[in-house]
Amino acid sequence: MTELSTLPNGRILLDALMLTPEMLQVLPKVPIPAPALRALLKAVISQVPFDENFYATTYPDLAQAKESGAIADLRTHFLDHGYFEGRLGAEPEVDEEFYKEMYPDVAAAITRGDIRSASDHYMRAGGAEGRFANPAQMQACRQWQEILGGR
Repeated sequence: MTELSTLPNGRILLDALMLTPEMLQVLPKVPIPAPALRALLKAVISQVPFDENFYATTYPDLAQAKESGAIADLRTHFLDHGYFEGRLGAEPEVDEEFYKEMYPDVAAAITRGDIRSASDHYMRAGGAEGRFANPAQMQACRQWQEILGGR
């Protein structure tokens, strides 16, 4: 399948999904076929920063899979699987002071020398635990939670 980073005209998209603009305004939920949802998500994910060297270094299992031919392309893996697995496509912008203030347990672990930095913690565990790397990420996540109904 070719990369679907360019969306069709909105009218064409809604017609194909058997939806109208009005339905999107008034209905709390609309049915959408899983392949269409996956393609739409992939289009959005294609806009997420991606650094192949970072991805290969951070996830040596994927670098080995690419080297052996099991994975053809790391970016394609990120779009199709990695993002949904919680993998990071590029080095996150961790605000060290924000992170330590938000997560006193991490600040204490850094002081004890158990963890090197807030960035190190976020990369190893914090991201997977749902911690926020910086204020902008926290705000964006909260906005998405509102849109998604508090989930």
